[in-house]
Amino acid sequence: MSKQVATILGVPFSTRGFRETVAYMVERIESGQKTHVVTANPEIVMMAREHQGFRSIVEQAYVVPDGIGIVYAAKWTNQPIHERVTGVELVEALMAEAGKHEWRVYLLGAKPEVIRLAADKLAARYPKARLVGYHDGFFKEDEDEQIVQEIAEARPHLLFVALGAPRQEHWMARHRERLNASLMMGVGGSFDVIAGKVKRAPEFWQKLHLEWFYRLASEPSRWKRQLAIPRFVATVLKEKWSSRS
Repeated sequence: MSKQVATILGVPFSTRGFRETVAYMVERIESGQKTHVVTANPEIVMMAREHQGFRSIVEQAYVVPDGIGIVYAAKWTNQPIHERVTGVELVEALMAEAGKHEWRVYLLGAKPEVIRLAADKLAARYPKARLVGYHDGFFKEDEDEQIVQEIAEARPHLLFVALGAPRQEHWMARHRERLNASLMMGVGGSFDVIAGKVKRAPEFWQKLHLEWFYRLASEPSRWKRQLAIPRFVATVLKEKWSSRS
């Protein structure tokens, strides 16, 4: 299966839909191909645009469109991205596959109570998936070695890392050769949602494509991060108009 790519502000996104994405990842894991997945929203795109080191990591990863802003940007620039592939839904879908294939899974990140709860809930929901370990995200750089060794020995098919962007992507890229993970993916706040500490927007808000607004209303402290959305929109439209002139 060839890599299908649409470029949004220099970031190469997969154009596969949700089910296609899951099938492609299963195929890669089963055939022994290693994959670094980045779930990118407008904020991630703007980070990649502004920081060369982060951009080079993203350019080498398999990037999925996590954010309705990416879908809209693709539409405005006539590129074939038609649906979101959200991080938390991808975690659940891959855990379901882990149950079918009895894959090994390791979870890294979030607060100690959150990661414990998320691990318990995932283990209960997908009992045939083999949860081989988890560790919270509150560790210092000098503890990296111990955590990397623990993951390497566990040889997970799935490694989900919730350290927040861009830290999680930098961490995985730095240690990728030693982690022995078939598929590693940055999952941001997904463990908080799985643990029940943060609620996703109700389906009504999701259908209106206003999940970002629901989160902002629920967590007003996110307002600085959400400024990336209007900046992203303005940059996409500016590039579109300049390409026409």
